[in-house]
Amino acid sequence: MSLPALETILKSKKLPGLDGFRMIAVMAVVLAHSGVGSYFFSARHGVAGFFVLSGFLITWLLLKEYEKAGTVSLKNFYIRRSLRIFPAYYVFLLVSISWDLFRGNDDIHEAILPGLFYFMNYHNALEGHSSSSLAHLWSLAIEEQFYLIWPVLFLLLMGKCKQYALGFLLVVSGVVMLWRSFSFSILDFGNSYAYNAFDTRFDNLAIGCALAFLLEKKRCLVIFNSVSRQFWMPLIPLLLLFLSRQVGNSGYVYGPAFTIDALLLAVLLVQLIRLSHSHFWNWLNHPVSVYLGVISYPIYLWHTWGIQAGNKLNFLPEWMQFAAGILISCVLAAASYHILEKRFLAIKPLYERATKKPKKLPKVDGGVDAEQLPRERSN
Repeated sequence: MSLPALETILKSKKLPGLDGFRMIAVMAVVLAHSGVGSYFFSARHGVAGFFVLSGFLITWLLLKEYEKAGTVSLKNFYIRRSLRIFPAYYVFLLVSISWDLFRGNDDIHEAILPGLFYFMNYHNALEGHSSSSLAHLWSLAIEEQFYLIWPVLFLLLMGKCKQYALGFLLVVSGVVMLWRSFSFSILDFGNSYAYNAFDTRFDNLAIGCALAFLLEKKRCLVIFNSVSRQFWMPLIPLLLLFLSRQVGNSGYVYGPAFTIDALLLAVLLVQLIRLSHSHFWNWLNHPVSVYLGVISYPIYLWHTWGIQAGNKLNFLPEWMQFAAGILISCVLAAASYHILEKRFLAIKPLYERATKKPKKLPKVDGGVDAEQLPRERSN
């Protein structure tokens, strides 16, 4: 079976393999937090995978809207993001805060404001991870801070120095890596700061953003096509991720490791987009994989509840407690998605098109049709 070229796949209305990639990322986190872990992915890799994918997909959509309309509607972007994120997030917050107050968990008091206003990452960075049911929301805080900053920065780059946008993102990634290493090894900020703070993790998102720009360049497409020709090629970044995880030196783990992991995950993401059309990797587009990818956001929100519930079934064998925890996490996520989130997502298509009146561009010889804006399904 011959694989379609990346340039053909990238014209699709919905990119293949992304939901399968989300499923892998969220299950890596759930497995790690269940105490089982994974041989090739850890929670570190799972979260980094989400960051790279978010940076890529958001930038890819912004680029398509900019190509079609000559601008990006910030209003529509933030409305779409709000409809996607806030309903599930704040319902989870309400339930979790109420439960922690009811059971007398004093850690919840300090976590309420950071949770409400998406600063849980800096709360964890400065205070360490608490036992509250909101501690894992640090990664969602980083993503929300990214959503607030990046579209505005994207417009500035596209308007003033589009040709330098890719270079800017790569330089920023390097600067963040150096800053993280310096703050951990020299300033002794500690591993909680290096792991949780936006200013020490933005490189993961920036690498995803850079990937979107790279996939618009013909020379880069040639390279990416060459590294995604054979079914075994994704095993190389997977092996390198495994080896990266084995390095026990804290200077590496809280320094260059996050950047190296993100680069490997970016390569893996492109490979899986293309190879999801092959027999060996087409399970990424299987309905079960797609569904788990679609509900990966509420799985991440509720998985700590599911794991705790499974662990309380101590009359069962340990493996059955683990399986029950996974199942309960998925059931809670499915309930969140179907009962709550889909009602708000139904409003979202109203804002998925570019501005109604595209910017009029001067006529040039041989016009090119703008690509259709793909349907957004980001985490």
